Amino acid sequence: MTIAHPSPARFRSALAHHLTRAILATTTLGAVAAGVACSGEVIHGGPSGEGGQGGYDPEVVTSVQVGGVSWTEEGTVCVAMTPQEGDGGRGGSGGAGGSGGAGGSGGAGGSGGAGGSGGAGGSGGAGGAGGAGGPGAGGSGGVFAGACPELDAYAPNTPRPPGGCWYSSLGAGVARSGQCCYEFTATCGGSGRPFLVGERARTARAQRRAAGAWGSAVARPDVAPLTPTTRAALAEAWLRDALLEHASVASFSRFALELMAVGAPAELLDAAHEAARDEVRHAALCFGLASAYAGAALEPAPFAFGGAVEVTSDLPVLAARAVHEGCVGETLAAVQASEQLAHATDAAVRSALAAIAEDEARHAELAWRFVAWALQTGGDAVRRAVSAAFEEALAAPPPAAAAPDAPAAALAAHGRPDDAVLAAARRCAIADVISPALGALLAA
Repeated sequence: MTIAHPSPARFRSALAHHLTRAILATTTLGAVAAGVACSGEVIHGGPSGEGGQGGYDPEVVTSVQVGGVSWTEEGTVCVAMTPQEGDGGRGGSGGAGGSGGAGGSGGAGGSGGAGGSGGAGGSGGAGGAGGAGGPGAGGSGGVFAGACPELDAYAPNTPRPPGGCWYSSLGAGVARSGQCCYEFTATCGGSGRPFLVGERARTARAQRRAAGAWGSAVARPDVAPLTPTTRAALAEAWLRDALLEHASVASFSRFALELMAVGAPAELLDAAHEAARDEVRHAALCFGLASAYAGAALEPAPFAFGGAVEVTSDLPVLAARAVHEGCVGETLAAVQASEQLAHATDAAVRSALAAIAEDEARHAELAWRFVAWALQTGGDAVRRAVSAAFEEALAAPPPAAAAPDAPAAALAAHGRPDDAVLAAARRCAIADVISPALGALLAA
């Protein structure tokens, strides 16, 4: 599916037509789905009325919410305490004066630190009292005092949440062992097919390198007009996508093994390997953009698979997962990328988004083709699993990120339009693309 610089509406129309043709070619169904006008209504089921860097654990995984394309995570992020500016340490009190000598007056106390020793006494006199010690000098630095400051989710020095996530809320800081610790809730999700461990999603962590290979050859966006706050918000957003795209490489690689386990046709297996290669390029594109905005080379750390990688041959389970991750998740990702492209003006960002939108459309097609084949092969058990998966996935609300403290126009120009734009694109994707394709899929 190739359309040169399409509008979002044309992209959706072409994608819906392409998916329906692919489904019909796979299943040889006799139905043709009519287009549905873009609206806020979500259509469930088919024609028969069936329901259609630091501060967090690098090994953390998190439960996937409905739809399999967004999830939430809770945890704690900590930063080192810092003393208040200009607050030097309090000096120690001066030492006690020395005892007076016999017969003479006591010597004067030393200044600061230990008091001076008394002078030698004259004969016959009463011993004089030692002089009082002077105040000690204040120490350099200081001891943390007061409450932990409020943590700005978008400040450049704020530790990032796990890959694929952004802060929904950050609680008040609590002092613990020389650190200020903040409980957070993060919303996770984005483009790309998640890599699941059980029913949990996993990504690598990001790391900085002097010269990262990921994205080093990618065209760089124009960051000169951007404020540090805007650059930080863009770096976070593109890094989030980079880690998810990176995880998609593993997801498609496992999907290829599962296709073999259920005896899927060769063309589906070939498409799965091609999709994995696409995701390597997507990750590199996103890491390149994130690095440019961050002003540092960013790349994925080693991926923590957590032991053996599970491969299943349960066809209803695989079909339901393909609905969540591909038929819905990647269809939405393709439409979202086309919407981001429509608002972007930076040349490097537009180039990346055009490639991602095109590839994600093919990945969505792979998912719909696989589910169509599974329905044809697996009978009623697959049909029930697929219908339930669509009903659950389409009922899922879109993830909502906290709005960054940066100009909306600048973010949109660099491929990050606001949540209202993306929510509208999601509604149109469901009405214009997913619902017609679902009608064709379940018409048999």
